[in-house]
Amino acid sequence: MSNRKSFLGQCWAVVLAGGLGTRLRSAYQRGPKVLAPVQGRPFLDYLLAQLRRARFRNVILCIGYQGSKIRREYGNGENLGLNIFYSSERKLLGTAGALKQAGKMIRSRSFFILNGDSYLDLDFESMFNFHRRRRSLVTIAVVQVRDAGRYGSLRLNRQGRIKSFAEKTSGQVNSHRQRWPINAGIYLGEKEFLKQIPSGKESSLEREIFPFLVNQGLYGYLAKGFFMDIGTPEALREAQVQWPGSLRDYQS
Repeated sequence: MSNRKSFLGQCWAVVLAGGLGTRLRSAYQRGPKVLAPVQGRPFLDYLLAQLRRARFRNVILCIGYQGSKIRREYGNGENLGLNIFYSSERKLLGTAGALKQAGKMIRSRSFFILNGDSYLDLDFESMFNFHRRRRSLVTIAVVQVRDAGRYGSLRLNRQGRIKSFAEKTSGQVNSHRQRWPINAGIYLGEKEFLKQIPSGKESSLEREIFPFLVNQGLYGYLAKGFFMDIGTPEALREAQVQWPGSLRDYQS
């Protein structure tokens, strides 16, 4: 336990929490989507509680749309046992642009990135070891689902190197119990990775940066834990029903 605490205590985490949440508006309008309630608690509570359980200490929240509400809710993180810092967008930067802006605040060579609208029950240390063994520039946490139409899918070789991405399509729904590998919304990158992101402009990790890095040190780590996203009204309603009690009852 002491080694794990030391390792993750040195590794910073960035949570991408600045999106407009346009698709979610019909179900939640009172604030940024990371504050949408799941089982009576803001969704961001679960992400921060997960990071604290994994022994992270330093977390950067990339905020934009109604970011002041997030600041008021979490402050400096002292009540959560975390050091929370904020990187605030003055204009829309997308997931990649927001990460690029926050990059100057990161104080570890390797760092985790979490999408603010999805949750994956992940062994962070195991993913880190996978990342280091392969000398990966960026590692994407991957889960397998039967319906990849909402997410798009990706293709891996036997060593876990990502060979290609497929766009979202209804054709990725199948009736043969085949499971598709998808991006689960947690990434582990090296500081050198930030050089691949243009400064001061809106760009997307998923649509622009990651496809560019195929065959340039991009790997996928296959995780088997519980996965859920809240990015659409349907997904948010589903989360209210399927959210595990072990997560619901955890007190941050």
